Amino acid sequence: MVGIAGGLGLLAAFLIDLSPELNTLRLILFNVGAMAVVVGVHRRQAAVAPVLAWAAAIAAFLANAWYLAMIVLETGRIDPIGAGNFGLVFFAAGLSMWLADAVFGLVALRLGVVTRWGALALAVGSVLAIMGMDRLGLTSADTPTIFGSLALAGIVLNGIGWILLGLDVATRRRASEPKPREAPPRE
Repeated sequence: MVGIAGGLGLLAAFLIDLSPELNTLRLILFNVGAMAVVVGVHRRQAAVAPVLAWAAAIAAFLANAWYLAMIVLETGRIDPIGAGNFGLVFFAAGLSMWLADAVFGLVALRLGVVTRWGALALAVGSVLAIMGMDRLGLTSADTPTIFGSLALAGIVLNGIGWILLGLDVATRRRASEPKPREAPPRE
């Protein structure tokens, strides 16, 4: 359920105008939710391909945790620590998060134990979202480009992907759970 809330939190910025404080909480919820979905999906994927499942889950979990740590460190600071206000480190954290999420989506798509639509949305959305990263220079506040629109579409797809994967984890039984037996008929 945390993963679904995180995906909805990511999409919230497209629906309502958020204050900087609420935006920070939204990003924190998004990363915590992504990590929760990674854990839930990993449980299923590990039964099919343990090494691949572990590699994708560890990468996605750690990258989202790193980005979460950067958000928390940046929150409430008036004076930057070091040159650039964590600029390059924040960029690396964001890039690793989008790339690890894309790989996680591709692995989920390949293994096929969760919704393919969620995995595909996550993979494609994560790659598109990279185009909006400021240090790549593909977008500009002064001159709109197609890359800005593609990045926003990617963020929406990413949120939808996490929601669909979260719903899949929340609503499906694990294969290892025994099915309830029917009571014998009474005479």
